[in-house]
Amino acid sequence: MSWPVLFLGVTVNVVAVLMSVALVCFARAATNAIGRRPGFAAWLNRAVSAIGSSVMPPKDMPTKCPAQAEPPSLDGGCACGAIRYRMLDLPMFVHCCHCTRCQRETGGPFAHHAMIEFTRFKILQGEPDFVLVPTDSGGKHWVARCPSCRTAMWNEHGTRRAVTRYVRVGTLDTPDALPPQAHIYTRSKQSWLVLAAEIPAYRAYYDAAKAWPEASLARFRLAKAARAAEPGGATRRTAAKSRT
Repeated sequence: MSWPVLFLGVTVNVVAVLMSVALVCFARAATNAIGRRPGFAAWLNRAVSAIGSSVMPPKDMPTKCPAQAEPPSLDGGCACGAIRYRMLDLPMFVHCCHCTRCQRETGGPFAHHAMIEFTRFKILQGEPDFVLVPTDSGGKHWVARCPSCRTAMWNEHGTRRAVTRYVRVGTLDTPDALPPQAHIYTRSKQSWLVLAAEIPAYRAYYDAAKAWPEASLARFRLAKAARAAEPGGATRRTAAKSRT
């Protein structure tokens, strides 16, 4: 390497270090000046704006901060495509249920449910049939099925006007987007199935007040209040309780 090239490289590095030191000193001086003279802050803002305008043409300068990202939409539907639905937000909670009833209903080792409030769930296309199914607890729930291919897409527990939709994650277009946050009724889990140790597992059901994130509990309370505020909501809730 020739000495002029070496000298040039050293000079560039020295200048860069000196500029960094100068910027630090300027920042400290500016901070002190702002503390002593409030009017200096406005002058500094004008100066920075002027420098920025000289570097970047006004038409290319951002006029505002980027908007907050919209919640992701999760679309799904039946096997034949007649029914399409959309979750307008991430679910409040996702769990896998290993009870024998869910195994029988799904024909698999467990049911994979994403719980979304009715206010954040929308049917985009078609009209499902609702099939009344008994539960081991003596209650009942309705399963939304396609009238053509009979795919089961979500459940509504206790009443057709339930606050929560239990969406069957396998019917989403991107089912891998919603891994479980808990496993329930593991006392009847298939013996060959090994669960990930880092995911909470419960022999029966969990206490949602303890297992769910606080933000999800708040969402549920808002949706419950919205359902109750609907015309005749209190009357229908009482009737639904008497039926179950």
